[in-house]
Amino acid sequence: MQKRGIWQRLSGLSRHDFNQSGAYLIGLLIVAIYVSTASAIVVSCLVGVWWLITGEFKQLPVIFKTSPVAAGAMVLYLCFFIGLGYGQVPDDAAYSTIRKYRELSYIPVLSCFFIHERYRTIAWKAFLVASVISLAGSFLMDLGVMEMQRNKSFSLKSRITHSIFIAFFIYYCAHKVTEIERRHKIWFYIAALIGIFNLFFVVEGRTGQLIFIILAPLFAVQRFGKKGLLTVIIGVICFMGLFINYSDKSSRIRYGLTNTFNYWHQDDIKKPVDVGVRFKYWQHSMTLIAEKPLLGYGTGSFEDQYKRLSGDKRGLQNPHNEFLLITIQLGLLGFISYCGFMFSQFYSARSLRQLDKWLAQGLLLTLIVTSLFNSPLLDHAEGHWFAVLLALCHAASRVKVNPGSKDMAVTGYHI
Repeated sequence: MQKRGIWQRLSGLSRHDFNQSGAYLIGLLIVAIYVSTASAIVVSCLVGVWWLITGEFKQLPVIFKTSPVAAGAMVLYLCFFIGLGYGQVPDDAAYSTIRKYRELSYIPVLSCFFIHERYRTIAWKAFLVASVISLAGSFLMDLGVMEMQRNKSFSLKSRITHSIFIAFFIYYCAHKVTEIERRHKIWFYIAALIGIFNLFFVVEGRTGQLIFIILAPLFAVQRFGKKGLLTVIIGVICFMGLFINYSDKSSRIRYGLTNTFNYWHQDDIKKPVDVGVRFKYWQHSMTLIAEKPLLGYGTGSFEDQYKRLSGDKRGLQNPHNEFLLITIQLGLLGFISYCGFMFSQFYSARSLRQLDKWLAQGLLLTLIVTSLFNSPLLDHAEGHWFAVLLALCHAASRVKVNPGSKDMAVTGYHI
């Protein structure tokens, strides 16, 4: 008998076997994003290999045709390649930026997997597991049981990254409380309360706290309408009033507000700190944009141009604002492409099933807020996280159960 090669042996497996193995690989990727950068890189490469050998890449034409989010992500990524052509930037800096934004290409790749319900189910379970692991690690570090070198934020990732992840996790749990059977609600109640406590009294990430404050009214509107919105707004105002005035854990918020006030009323001799430093970054960034508004300075140009303008020899990798960072490099072309990418998420969410639509809307708001104060697509953990969740939420509009099959078939939008 002639021996079969690896492709023939793989081809002999059923689609269910492929889905079973690939779904757990995707789940492992999600957990790795929360835990280890090196592991996430390795697993993402394995996912790419699996994408090729299983033939899921054949879904790409349909994905690009039916998914505005996948198409918008690739248009934005293509703009960075266009920026290679006219920027006066060393090759290592330019191609390093291309690599950092590679998560944009993950969205259509992962969307090919998420048209199968098996992948989506495992992915959401992995999201829950990863969030619980992140919370558990944070509390263990806070109690002194677990220590990590050079990490004083009591989180497995940075304070900013952790707070973003947990803020959306709270929002997810709130929706699950109103979605599932009564006997399971208690666990999501507990998870949401633990997440809120961790966000405000352990890690204290201001970006995540702001995201929580914005997602709370969105949740109220989605689930309870105008009456619910008023109740939640009053509740959030009362909570934040008590928190800022009576908790020593609000020191970072008070410090940020004080520095914001001081920055806009300071003498030129004084050196800005904390939030004031970010205002300085943004002011210099706006000056750079005014110099070359149409196409910018090219991919990977921010650090050199900022150093030239500010005279800061230490350099700066990003201005802590994704809109400004992209516009400096790619000009109006990049700004429009990034806004178009966000609009594609808004447009796509309209066709999703109800829960997926609400989660996609919350994820969009999370991306907007994060982009105003950080560079989530440039950063590794946030970039991978947003890529996975965007693909996961927006692929839901293209799944449909085939009678008698455990798989899903690609369908058009249900607008």
